[in-house]
Amino acid sequence: MANKVVAFFVEGPTEIEFYKAVIQHVRAVMQTPFDCTFEWVDMRGIGKYKNDALRKFKHLQNKHPGEDISAILCIDTDAFDLSKKPPINKNDVKKSLETSGAQKVCYIEARDSIEDWFLSDLEGVVSYLGLLKGTKRPSGNGQAALKALFIRAHKVYLKGSKTENFIKKLNIAKIISLNCKAIRPLCQILGLDCKKVCGKDHSSKRSK
Repeated sequence: MANKVVAFFVEGPTEIEFYKAVIQHVRAVMQTPFDCTFEWVDMRGIGKYKNDALRKFKHLQNKHPGEDISAILCIDTDAFDLSKKPPINKNDVKKSLETSGAQKVCYIEARDSIEDWFLSDLEGVVSYLGLLKGTKRPSGNGQAALKALFIRAHKVYLKGSKTENFIKKLNIAKIISLNCKAIRPLCQILGLDCKKVCGKDHSSKRSK
């Protein structure tokens, strides 16, 4: 049994399917097995991180006694950018997990929302929905735009729900590349070659 656990704390089932696809892609790109076990924790919304993240982390500790557990907290930034009173204090949540024994804790922050990430592969979204090639992104934020596209295809998109086969149609490599900076904490926790994962050379940036 692996002695390391990497736990993804996500806002809902859609995100679980997405990050599972990210891990599958990374595994294929790196062509090496991971020396850790993955856990997927559905937080059922951003507001639950405040009180439930620590409780669910302690449950993982009971499930994996004596193993090192790192936590990746996956959140959307719109709840913070558009609100005068953010739903959680990110530093407080991070510190509570660290104090309780988390090996590492980091955030992956989707700007402005995970739906915006999905729409960075608009072609994949359009293909899944069976809409005409060349369909333009509707106006509005990511969630509103994605909902509008689903409506055009006589489907319903519910944030936080599991959308059957939707994630499978997305170009995960493209989404990772376009959101490389936000996903970099994952590379750091897993000890990955970020250049291989996102297909970008960061050496010039580091030298500046």
